[in-house]
Amino acid sequence: MTEGTKIALWKLGIFIFLMGTWEICARTGVIDPFWTSSPSLVAAEFWKSLGKNEIVYHTGVTMWEAMTGLVAGAIVGISLGLLLGVSRVLGAALEPFIIALNSLPRVALAPLIVMFVGIGFASKFLLAFSLVVVPLMINTYEGIKSTDPQLYNMLRIAGARRDQVFRKLLLPNCIPWIFSALRVSISFAIIGAIVGEFISARAGIGYLIDSAAGAFDTTAMIMPLIVLMVLAYVLDRLFVKTSDRLLRWRVATH
Repeated sequence: MTEGTKIALWKLGIFIFLMGTWEICARTGVIDPFWTSSPSLVAAEFWKSLGKNEIVYHTGVTMWEAMTGLVAGAIVGISLGLLLGVSRVLGAALEPFIIALNSLPRVALAPLIVMFVGIGFASKFLLAFSLVVVPLMINTYEGIKSTDPQLYNMLRIAGARRDQVFRKLLLPNCIPWIFSALRVSISFAIIGAIVGEFISARAGIGYLIDSAAGAFDTTAMIMPLIVLMVLAYVLDRLFVKTSDRLLRWRVATH
């Protein structure tokens, strides 16, 4: 049996154990299903919602808000990080402001964002964007800063132009940092979209959870969360597979 098969079996075993324990505790009264629901109740709620196309529609709304915010945040964040990293003077001058901006709890700005742009798509997009753009900018900037100065000096001594140094050394060095930030940013973007939906929305996973909370329906609250967790996990696995393919050159050089 290969190591990959063993790991897969362990994952499956842990999942079955957790779901089985949850179901047994709910059925035997160890825990109150009113507060915790159970796997069987969540599954029944899922099929009910799927039959009415509710979960598909609301999940699609949330993912559209999150992914558009992620893409825009990635473009802006990576571009700014590259600009700051290439310009040593500008990077050093703006670094304290970047750190201060990163410490700002962007989720706390949600009410202000909703107040300025309304309860529609724009507020969820901006929240997802705000949670993504700063980490990507910082990681890109740090990736360039982490470049070995000896390699940089060797290229300059060899007569390499600034654009050649950027393409051959600085950019390849910060790509793993960018991919690492992008992986974390997938969850950040989803969180931003849901927070915006919690505050005010007419559709989305956050809207479903908020509506279920108002009705004290624990099962209807947990079901969309689990759907979102599964979807986020699938996206993460796809991203890891893609990044492993694109970064094969990095493994080969170590």
